[in-house]
Amino acid sequence: MILATSTTELRHTVRLVHASTGKPVRGLGARLEPAPHGWSLRVASGVVVVAARADLTDPSSPPTAVLTLTDGALAGVLVVPPLPGRPPRTVEVPLTAAELEVALHPVPMTLSAVLTRASDGAPRTGAVVVARATSGPSPRPEVPLPEADPGIYRSAAVEWTAELTPLDLLVDGSPLRTLTVDFTAGATRVHLVDTT
Repeated sequence: MILATSTTELRHTVRLVHASTGKPVRGLGARLEPAPHGWSLRVASGVVVVAARADLTDPSSPPTAVLTLTDGALAGVLVVPPLPGRPPRTVEVPLTAAELEVALHPVPMTLSAVLTRASDGAPRTGAVVVARATSGPSPRPEVPLPEADPGIYRSAAVEWTAELTPLDLLVDGSPLRTLTVDFTAGATRVHLVDTT
């Protein structure tokens, strides 16, 4: 009886990451197209690992990792352009390097701040409210939150970039609170007492 053995080696790793937080995107379905003989793919903790038998040469044109977000809640808050003939929330990544990272941007989201006065709990009206990056070059990026209703200040729907994660909420130019946008929802709403 003759037993044959083969050795596999890591060929590629692919990570989908949230463009604003840098965290890996989890909940992925994955497959190789085309699937070369002796190659395999698996997903572990948000990392797509592609291995192949060591005795095989790379194909003349690289295969593509076809990744589909299976977490419907997360997929709804990330920008994933539709691909013809593919399921919704699918990303194609040609395996052209040993390590690949693809950033997925969040959908435009709003930030609302409900402000009350510390003295009597009434709505704090007439303030100038701004979300500003906590660090970075001067001037720091800012997003205005105009007053939408008495005491409720709401930004336009914008992409909250890595520069604005986290952010300082300023009321009339004074910092009130450091916040982070909830990237699992289309809108973040905070209730704060104005102590500025």
